[in-house]
Amino acid sequence: MTDKTLGWTLRICGVVGVALVLWAIQLILPDFYSTMWRLTVQGDLDGLTDYIASFGYAAIVVSIFMIAFVNAIGIPSIPFLTVNGIIFGLGPGIIISWVGEVIGIEISFRLTRTLLRNQAKKVICKSDMLEKLDSYSCIRTILLGRAIPYSPNVVVTAFSALSHISYKDHFIANAIGKMPAVVVEVWLGHDLLRIQEHWVRLLVLIVAVAAVYGFIWWRRRQSTIR
Repeated sequence: MTDKTLGWTLRICGVVGVALVLWAIQLILPDFYSTMWRLTVQGDLDGLTDYIASFGYAAIVVSIFMIAFVNAIGIPSIPFLTVNGIIFGLGPGIIISWVGEVIGIEISFRLTRTLLRNQAKKVICKSDMLEKLDSYSCIRTILLGRAIPYSPNVVVTAFSALSHISYKDHFIANAIGKMPAVVVEVWLGHDLLRIQEHWVRLLVLIVAVAAVYGFIWWRRRQSTIR
């Protein structure tokens, strides 16, 4: 079996495996997807919190699965990150959210690169602009892109897939970069939902985040001017 055949065999098996998992969830919990969709679209964070928490210890798996799933298909995962701090507490909620984000983004990155690899190479080679952009597709650039809270993951994923960054470097940038973003998103969501109890801490967090990211933006601007 050639490497190409093996690669496509593994991809097909992966797709079939995912389909079987999704089908099994539908079989065991017929209202799972419809309930998740309804609560997410309605923005019912209290309902989403209660529904995920109703799974008990399995709520950890449910949360990671949903965050990974929506990231893999390019849908924002903010509602799930927002409620995780309430369900699991700040520390565990951050870790659980980070795991789901990293897994989902890696799946999305690999799917995008697999489907668009040949086209991306041709486009990058023909475009001076894309060649210039691709020269910045290093760990540091992707890491900074992932580290911005509430930034659409799909945009950074698309850029990464069209670049020459390796799978290993992307994983490193993804894993490190998503940590500060997830900390802010889970913490901010937790305190917003409990704003009467944590409004002072929320204000301090907002000021601190604005100061840190403002300083990073200023440093990058200064380096560009020079």
